[in-house]
Amino acid sequence: MNSSRTNLDSGPGGRGGWRACFFLTCSLLALEPALADEDGTTWLDTITVVGTKTARSVKDNPRSVTVVTAKDIERETTSGIAELLRDVPGVEVADDSVAGMKRLRIRGESSRRVTILVDGQEITDHSTYGTPLLIDPATVERIEVVRGPSSVLYGAKAIGGVVNITTKGGAEKPIEVEAGGSYSSASDGWQSWAAVSGSKNSVDYRLSGSFDENGDRTVPNGQYSSTGELDGTSYSSDNLYGHLGYRFGEKENHYLALKFEQHRLESEGWPGELSSSVEAFKIDLPKRDRRKVGLYYDGDEISDTIAKIHADIFYQTIDRLFVNDVTTSAGTGRTVAVTSTSEDTITDYGLNAQIDLDVSDGHHTIVGLQYLSDNLETDKTSDITMTGYAPFPVTVSSSSFDEAHINTYSVYLQDEWQLTDTVMLTAGTRLYHSQIGLDETTVAARSDFDDQTDTRLLSSLGATWKPVETTTLRASYSQGYITPTLLQMFSSTTAGGQGTTYGNPELDPEQSQNFEIGARYENAGFALDAAAFYSMAKDYITTTRCVAVTTYCLTTGTASSPSSIYVNADEANTFGIELLAEYELQDSGFTPYVSGTWIRRELEYADFTTYNSDTPALSGRVGLRYEGAWQDHPIWADLFVRVASEDKQTYQSGTSLVTETLPGWGTLNFAFGGNLGEDNNVTYAVRFNNIFNEEYRPSFGELPGYGRSIEVSARVAF
Repeated sequence: MNSSRTNLDSGPGGRGGWRACFFLTCSLLALEPALADEDGTTWLDTITVVGTKTARSVKDNPRSVTVVTAKDIERETTSGIAELLRDVPGVEVADDSVAGMKRLRIRGESSRRVTILVDGQEITDHSTYGTPLLIDPATVERIEVVRGPSSVLYGAKAIGGVVNITTKGGAEKPIEVEAGGSYSSASDGWQSWAAVSGSKNSVDYRLSGSFDENGDRTVPNGQYSSTGELDGTSYSSDNLYGHLGYRFGEKENHYLALKFEQHRLESEGWPGELSSSVEAFKIDLPKRDRRKVGLYYDGDEISDTIAKIHADIFYQTIDRLFVNDVTTSAGTGRTVAVTSTSEDTITDYGLNAQIDLDVSDGHHTIVGLQYLSDNLETDKTSDITMTGYAPFPVTVSSSSFDEAHINTYSVYLQDEWQLTDTVMLTAGTRLYHSQIGLDETTVAARSDFDDQTDTRLLSSLGATWKPVETTTLRASYSQGYITPTLLQMFSSTTAGGQGTTYGNPELDPEQSQNFEIGARYENAGFALDAAAFYSMAKDYITTTRCVAVTTYCLTTGTASSPSSIYVNADEANTFGIELLAEYELQDSGFTPYVSGTWIRRELEYADFTTYNSDTPALSGRVGLRYEGAWQDHPIWADLFVRVASEDKQTYQSGTSLVTETLPGWGTLNFAFGGNLGEDNNVTYAVRFNNIFNEEYRPSFGELPGYGRSIEVSARVAF
């Protein structure tokens, strides 16, 4: 191992780097023609809540926010929520080689550092990889994303950002029946769903269910597959969703809602490229289930002082089973077969409450509290069978059980101050107190662990200035904070023949600070949202080898398969620019647009530092969209290119540094759709993906991309 720190850097080069630069530059030039005279609204006028927890347009928000509307969701043919967010600047999709379990990375931060909310209630996961998006797209009304640390308003885990998924309520008429489905040739996958919903008097309701089945994904013949299919990428899932709401009060300004969700997933894992010593490898996830019940209350215009009251409580369980089988060659006639299983149950209880106050002129204040109880039970087994060893095969079995919890209490305060007619300040603070405990364990090394507590005070500050009506300038500062997962603290994992990774109960929370400036412009069909950001993070949790038997390392492993332990050792500095722009060509229906990100992320480890952090320097989407009508039926079309520069990652293997590279890429895609029927009650969409059948892999955290494929979807309501 090198005693001095090494600096490894990579630029945006590669055959995809020039391609990314070319498309992004040309798209900006395409937005330069003289602006039309007529004013019109754009996505900048969309009202969002996620940035400040108060209703404000995207244009006037001090944070970097994006809204995916119901219209956007209807036009997406795929069955996954993550695909709806793939083109949001700063957002990457990750699946960690499991096709049915997509996660989101924001501004280079891992999925573990992104908070996923459903109707404002957090989905916790306590895995190394982060929270997967296990929710039925057919139940989703809209999605809001805030990029950058948001722990002041949304609790721990929000170092990277926050994604809030809002589910549907009842239809406007007394009863409405909907049904839909989709097909993807990329996985020979089918998805179907049905729902009944309605409103009558003061009650609204919705009940829906869905099912999908996907085979191994189709990829171009090449590096990742010689047959055109990617083994170990099939999955299936089913969903149930229920909503019951009741509006009451003299002004009908009080609303109660009860919601139920169930998502069940079965999936395989892609084994990737195996070394010559591996004879067999299989990852299986036969169970990945989530169930949640939530109760919500909203009261509006309570008095002259109390503008709004919100409260919700929820109960959630996550059950998962992981099975890993690997057989390696240990010399002539000798093999070592390892079967590892992990069965986990996570039980969550949560409470959120918030009051919006108009105490004095020019001030809008929110006061809130949050309680979250995370409880984990994990049961692990490992069977090692060695054959070819005289005089007979040897089998060694081991098992462990751990039960642990994290209880988090927090209160927060935010004030919006309309300083002048054109300047608004937004300041917030949050006080955290967490209690971490190990309730039961069969591992002697952890049996004397004492409960821990941690108390933190976080803050945020944002400002917007409108020098002219068409332009909003903004700046913000925010802090992020995340506690270690229960698995990182109390559990041991073994997978892929890579030795055992042990938990460390003495881990500290990770922290970050984020600065950003931005500008938004809207006039005569032209809309622009640009932001520059810089983030500093410390105490990142990573792993280090067990070079000796320590308090929590039970073994050191072998030279070829070393054991490791979680420690606080890493730091990260991230900076970049995000851009989203479009120009509506007057009276033509055509809109050229571009969304893109330039990002540099420097990771600092104990012995080296590198910019090769599995985050492409350039990525984006450039397209031409059409909106129109045919025989009084709405139609739309979208021709677009997705591009990314090369992606590198550097890591330490033994005493050496290893750098892996994925080439840059670009895919041409075309989608169209519209409405049919007397009341336009039939919605359809068709998408042609990767028309030139390019072989690519977006990042090391995501499976190789689909080859040339077609997706179709349809929906009918009556």
